[in-house]
Amino acid sequence: MTKKKHKGLMASFIIVSLFNTKISAQINLINKQTTSSSETSNDTWSAYIKGFIQTDVMLDFQEMSFKDGYATSSIAIPQNNSLGSNFSIKQSQIAVGIKQTNSEGKSDMSAYVEIDFLGPNGTTVPRFRQGYLQWKKLLIGQAWSNFSDFDIFPNIVDFVGPNGTMFIRTVQIRYTTPLSQKGTLSLSLEDPNITSILLPTTNSNWTKKSTIPIATALYRYGNTKDYLKLGAMLKPIGYTIKNETQQKDSPHTIFGYGGMISGRLYRNKLSNFRFQTSYGKGYATYNAILIGEKYDAVPDLENNRLETLSLFNILGIYEHWWTPKWSSVVYYSYSQLGKNPLVPLNMVQKFQNAGINLIYQPVKNLRIGAEGTYGNLKNFGQQSANAFRLQFSSSLSF
Repeated sequence: MTKKKHKGLMASFIIVSLFNTKISAQINLINKQTTSSSETSNDTWSAYIKGFIQTDVMLDFQEMSFKDGYATSSIAIPQNNSLGSNFSIKQSQIAVGIKQTNSEGKSDMSAYVEIDFLGPNGTTVPRFRQGYLQWKKLLIGQAWSNFSDFDIFPNIVDFVGPNGTMFIRTVQIRYTTPLSQKGTLSLSLEDPNITSILLPTTNSNWTKKSTIPIATALYRYGNTKDYLKLGAMLKPIGYTIKNETQQKDSPHTIFGYGGMISGRLYRNKLSNFRFQTSYGKGYATYNAILIGEKYDAVPDLENNRLETLSLFNILGIYEHWWTPKWSSVVYYSYSQLGKNPLVPLNMVQKFQNAGINLIYQPVKNLRIGAEGTYGNLKNFGQQSANAFRLQFSSSLSF
């Protein structure tokens, strides 16, 4: 795996660790009450800190170039059945928030900043994850993309989870409004710089150029537990090609798109089923393990243009609580890129992974678990490999 590819994975592979556990807590730092100019209502400003300390021990039975999360695309080809281990605390996180609450308990203004310790080159240097301001229905800053659904993640210990999820963080402007008692609509404009395209290595006249923001829409229908989400995306992909005779850049824009359906259904208080499926072209950057992997578009040198690649994802998750302290999760995920003769043979064409675990939570803020994850991939050259990982994890939230 190249350094750039490794950084791309690092940017997304601990994205679910805040949401994949039922333990949560926070420490309140400040509570200050203020009176408005009308002297008829009181607002409370509060500051809090929260996070968790997590330690993982991972045992791999096949070489994987990325160690801190299970990414099928990092499985080494050819198969060598190499045994290796990794100890990590990089997923530990710290977040600070500020919130204004009125006398009715509603919050019209808040701010949030979050870091983790997945530094560059395998270090534990603090790394910025999220930072945004919310004012009423508007969110501005870096947060989870509107074209995602972190609510489907269950009580798992692997950072990545099902590899077919649509789940990344982006700089964005998002507007959210209720449409009915159960329905909510979110619209966003997101950073086009996250687009990742494959450019000719032998021709420096091709360059990526970001111009128009990515537009997304997400509709949610349901209650707190059971819901259905429908998402759509329009993704401009900009690039320039220099005319060697005139020495002039010629700008071009093609459009990718994506659609997503996800949901969660509780069978009873102890069991629930979660799913997600998505399809589109030129939107692979939004996949949890393909961010930065250059799968949005590839060059068609014969026609002097870029061509978008199609991507299909589907996954299912079943979570069951045996007792209030013991739980298990089983999941399966499958992804496939459309066949295209323009794609290099060493790029991944399809991948899948599955996992099963047993989690013990003796007290609210402590979690201990063991998890097994299996995955396999095949590239466009029809080479394949598979890998199994056994992971032990403990985390304490505050």
